[in-house]
Amino acid sequence: MVHPDIFYEPPKGQKSGLQHDPFKSFVIPRPIGWISTTSKDGQDNLGPFSQFNNVSFDPPTILFIGHQSVYKGRSRDSVVNARDTGEFVWNMATYDLRENVNASALESWDDEFPIAGVTKAPSRVVKPPRVAESPVHFECKVHSIVRITGNSLVGHSDIVIGRVVAIHVKGEYITPDGLFDVLKAAPLARLGYHQYTAINNVFDMQMPFMPDDHVSGNVLAGTVDQASQDPESQKKKIETTGPRFREEGR
Repeated sequence: MVHPDIFYEPPKGQKSGLQHDPFKSFVIPRPIGWISTTSKDGQDNLGPFSQFNNVSFDPPTILFIGHQSVYKGRSRDSVVNARDTGEFVWNMATYDLRENVNASALESWDDEFPIAGVTKAPSRVVKPPRVAESPVHFECKVHSIVRITGNSLVGHSDIVIGRVVAIHVKGEYITPDGLFDVLKAAPLARLGYHQYTAINNVFDMQMPFMPDDHVSGNVLAGTVDQASQDPESQKKKIETTGPRFREEGR
């Protein structure tokens, strides 16, 4: 039997009528911000945040969002530490590290690195340590923190925006043609409910551009040093290939 269509207006206090709130299962998949910080007293902290993304790539800028802790009755430890010290590190969460990522979600009063069973690696620019087992790390300086108030304690959210000041990538995840091997890394992503997913297929598509736009495609493709190229170089057409589809095991 097909369920009838649903329409509801949250500002009016209306609900979906379903047993589980479906909202977070619509904005998916969400990359995971596996964030490591160090408190002003020197205690390290590690925790995953499913509201995470990049803000800009020039300069590299990311954000993670911490909802208020119902257990501790205040901002998350990662937010507090980032606010107090101005630093944090993003560690890529992968399918192979899924159990460690989940274990680090425990809202303890202690260092979550040993709780998660991962190894600390020293950072080069900031104080918080990196997760040694992770394939990619961003060392970050806090740019700003924005508070969004909600209708309940857990509804209050802190948006932590950080400038990426250093990037680490393990060489084993770089392909011969100089790309990051997404399928090998299999980054973890959050869905709704208690569900997760991991990237196991990739396909390419070329976006359409205006006939006189000879630059945007290179920017979106991550082509290096486009801003420094002379005008004649920027006029070169982007080399295109047919659609490609890659899937693990194919």
